[in-house]
Amino acid sequence: MIDVVLLSHGSPDPRAQDAAIDLARSVEANLAGGRVHCAFLQHGRSLTDVCESLAAQGIDRVVVVPAFVTPAFHVRVDVPAAVQAAETISGITVTVTEPIGADSAIIAAIDEALPPGPVVLAVAGTRDRAAQQTLDDVAMQWSKRRGHVVTVAHASQGSPTLDEALDTDPEASVAALVLFPGVLPDRIARQAAGRYVTQPVSTLPATTRTVLDRVAELRGA
Repeated sequence: MIDVVLLSHGSPDPRAQDAAIDLARSVEANLAGGRVHCAFLQHGRSLTDVCESLAAQGIDRVVVVPAFVTPAFHVRVDVPAAVQAAETISGITVTVTEPIGADSAIIAAIDEALPPGPVVLAVAGTRDRAAQQTLDDVAMQWSKRRGHVVTVAHASQGSPTLDEALDTDPEASVAALVLFPGVLPDRIARQAAGRYVTQPVSTLPATTRTVLDRVAELRGA
């Protein structure tokens, strides 16, 4: 079977890389054949490095799953650039799935962890309008299912900011839509100032299942 590479942004915080590796192991344990490797756009082993190593083992094709929650700049620009470089240098054919994204199963698992009431959906933030619309659509559908308002808030760039959203609704709990631990979820927890905050989603069984679904969709195409 074809090997899989989980491609994430990377972080100087070692917890993020450790969590990415743990997710890869969880996916591999449930994958019907093939191995799962980790690669990073920054602060870790690059996709080119991984592909060169696999090419030396006789592997000629891999499937890459972008470990991102929105189809923003990294998915549209950085991931294709990394794939092109890896193919050119290693000679391996790289096929890319849809990103992990804000999958409905992941959102449902986050919802189960939250106390009743309104929710602030805390994201890294982006100026990409398509990505913003994706998040707004997620929040709208989630609001309908939950029966309470779900508001998207941006922790680093974009509007409303996390502070603005929290000030608007003092009763809301915080759903941190981030994959791995690190600087961003720590910042979200600090800004939440004692409110209930969900943990990074990489450890959720739903996230493992979503990665497996992305691979299965591509393999079946």
